Amino acid sequence: VFALGLGMSSVISSCGTAINIYKVNQDSNQLKIPIASFTPGQKMIIVRSAELQYDILLLKLDNADYRAIYMRCTHRDNPLTVNDKGMYCSEHGSAFDLQGNVTREPALQPLKKFKTAVDSENLLIFTG
Repeated sequence: VFALGLGMSSVISSCGTAINIYKVNQDSNQLKIPIASFTPGQKMIIVRSAELQYDILLLKLDNADYRAIYMRCTHRDNPLTVNDKGMYCSEHGSAFDLQGNVTREPALQPLKKFKTAVDSENLLIFTG
């Protein structure tokens, strides 16, 4: 584990894919993640905040935009695991693609997405 600005970063391996976890504190209903948290070629990190019950999957899109998806299953509020193809709920088998859409039931609703913005050095995720 090593420090990155105000947050902490570590790495988990999910189905053979290494995904960084960036730990950050929420400030005024927003999370601030340094853009440098994405290593070259990296497309996703997990954002973890003590103020949120579930993690956020943060995806770097090809056009330098970002997508932030709350990793809470919409079927029964269970945490999701992630790999490079999507997210999966081990409790009842629901699956979601990397856009947050349901690909396998019993979940019927897509995952919650948070608005994002970029300033000169940081990505902001608005949680409120």
